[in-house]
Amino acid sequence: MDLLKEFLLKHIGEVIGGLIGLIFAIFVLIFGFFKTLFIFICIAVGIFIGGRYFEKKKLIEFLDKHLPW
Repeated sequence: MDLLKEFLLKHIGEVIGGLIGLIFAIFVLIFGFFKTLFIFICIAVGIFIGGRYFEKKKLIEFLDKHLPW
């Protein structure tokens, strides 16, 4: 078990990259390339908005600026 933990910690970038590739491949097989691309673009936009406007005050300012209330 310790050998597995050591390997994962030493090669974390490769492991994460492999898992992302596996998930992408499964999505392409299930949904098709363009639907999968759309899903990943939506995820990226959500991560960007969530990371940039994580604070509640900034989120409310963002929504007030971009949504007609």
